[in-house]
Amino acid sequence: MSDATKVMAGTFTATGQSPALNINGPFNVSVSGFGVGTVALQRSFDNGTNWVTVESYETDAEKVADEPEAGVQYRFNCSTYTSGTLAYRISQ
Repeated sequence: MSDATKVMAGTFTATGQSPALNINGPFNVSVSGFGVGTVALQRSFDNGTNWVTVESYETDAEKVADEPEAGVQYRFNCSTYTSGTLAYRISQ
């Protein structure tokens, strides 16, 4: 991996999906905010055609993970939204 950092960050104020980010190797995941909803970390092995939920969050969460396979994409999916702002960030 190069010295350049890959970062994808944003917020949800409704249901929807974040952009996707290609990840290979160790990475950080953060979900936080002052909102009520469910945000799932998802990954795709087929360039975004199909998505599989890795983990779902209803409260603030921080984790470090590792993706051993090249060509895998990650995104966040806000499947339920009630109120407030839900922030997400994935970085490598």
